[in-house]
Amino acid sequence: MDNDKLNAEENALERRVSDYEKTIIINALARTKGNRTTAARLLGTTKRVLTYKVRKYEIDCKQFKCIKEN
Repeated sequence: MDNDKLNAEENALERRVSDYEKTIIINALARTKGNRTTAARLLGTTKRVLTYKVRKYEIDCKQFKCIKEN
C-alpha cells in the first residue's frame, strides 16, 4: 500500500475517533449540566483528563449549565 494513502487513512481514522470522543464528552457534560467532576466520573476518567480534552476540543462547559432535562 502506498505510504501517502496509508497516512491519509490513518488521519481519517484519527479524525473520526476525535469526533466521536468529542461527542461523548459533550453528551456527558450535557447530562451533568456542565459539571466536569460528575462528567468525568460518568466517563470513567479523572477531572484532570476531562479538562485536558475539553480544552483540546475547545468545548465551552458554560453552555450546558442552562440545559433543561425533558
